[in-house]
Amino acid sequence: MPKKVLTLFLFVGYFASSLFAQKTDSWILKNEKEGVKVYYRKTSDIYELKLVTSLKVSLSGLVTLLSEVDNYPKWGYKVSESRELKKVSDWETYYYSRLDFPWPLDDRDIVVRSRVEQDPVTRRITATSVAVPDYLPTNKSVVRMRNAHTTWTLVPGLGGWTYVEYYIYSDPGGSLPDWLVNMALDVGPRETIKNIRSFVQQEKYQNIKLAHLKD
Repeated sequence: MPKKVLTLFLFVGYFASSLFAQKTDSWILKNEKEGVKVYYRKTSDIYELKLVTSLKVSLSGLVTLLSEVDNYPKWGYKVSESRELKKVSDWETYYYSRLDFPWPLDDRDIVVRSRVEQDPVTRRITATSVAVPDYLPTNKSVVRMRNAHTTWTLVPGLGGWTYVEYYIYSDPGGSLPDWLVNMALDVGPRETIKNIRSFVQQEKYQNIKLAHLKD
């Protein structure tokens, strides 16, 4: 088992290239539980992950959730700290997150540039995040993740449902034990989606309409 893993400890919307442009024939279905399909594939010595599910919430509700950086620890698995560094616009933000790794491993942190785009015809949302490790000075007690990108792809469906694909590619740095690799491929993804599914049932996310988006 390789010691580097596409870790599911990044749960905030760290984003990258569109999932629909990804080749699908190399993805391996890890499991399907509680309405969430988890796929993985290996790139060199790093795992990529893709989650597929549907959520009963509008595009505006989900984009609002992803934009509230301070709330990431409330639904992101093992996210212990998160804060916005700079809001460029409604479509672009820089933020910082710290990830709780189990002892005796050092915690990881990441600095991210996130961008949101919407196709004006299909209304599909692509929220892309890329690590910008030198944007903020490093902390000696934490390992800075230097190579990571993720994508949330949101497609509006019927009856208030939204189709969701969450793609993650990251190198947490250092050697990881096999049990932690397995947790990143299994427990983390499902717990994050489970938390999001519950979180977006709040009235705020069910009723919000963002002026810069087309639901």
